[in-house]
Amino acid sequence: MTGSEKHILVVDDEQGFHDLFRFVLEPLRFNVHSAYDGVEGLERFRERNYEMVFLDVHMPKMTGPELMKLLKEIKPLQLVVIMSSGSDSRQVFEKAVKEMGAVACMYKPFELDQVMKQLESIPRA
Repeated sequence: MTGSEKHILVVDDEQGFHDLFRFVLEPLRFNVHSAYDGVEGLERFRERNYEMVFLDVHMPKMTGPELMKLLKEIKPLQLVVIMSSGSDSRQVFEKAVKEMGAVACMYKPFELDQVMKQLESIPRA
């Protein structure tokens, strides 16, 4: 799948994940936008329409679940993928993700094909 002026928001406090998403997605014509904490993520989300949001669970200022609740209030059908470190209990995490309305969860470190699989769920224009 290639992007055509599609916008992706990455909300994570680790610079390396932003770099990874840019490296993989920009050649496919996705515009990758970055936020480094939940508060900044909410600001970026309000600025434009995103086809998908990749959201870390553990961040300063506002956690991923707190941010996701606000995103879903603004845009209930927003496609959100939750990212988490392997230290989180998978069963508890996956249950919480489903209850929050995320389309998927990915555990760090993840493979690039997992990112691509999530992008396939974006409706084609």
